[in-house]
Amino acid sequence: MKSLLLCSLLLGWAADLALAAEAKTEAPPLQAVLAKTPEDQAKAEAQIASYPLKICLVSGDALGGMGETVNALYGDRLIRFCCKGCIKSFNKNPAQYLPKLESAQKSSP
Repeated sequence: MKSLLLCSLLLGWAADLALAAEAKTEAPPLQAVLAKTPEDQAKAEAQIASYPLKICLVSGDALGGMGETVNALYGDRLIRFCCKGCIKSFNKNPAQYLPKLESAQKSSP
């Protein structure tokens, strides 16, 4: 009986350790990052012609209205911003902004 109890405790402890290790190895949330490297710049350039918005996804200001348009990648997807500050706002809650882009992509020819 004691051995059964001890085995149960050890199995529970091992399961807790496995869950804790799994939680630590989860990937960080996806973030939009500036297209700086030549590879990232090429990915962004390839998507500019088909990008459906002429306004910043975050502020609603015209792209280029505050200087040069800022191109960022969210994974491999181009997101265009009016300024670098909007990248920070986007990264706080991408789910708030992505539906606007998806809607514009669906409605563009």
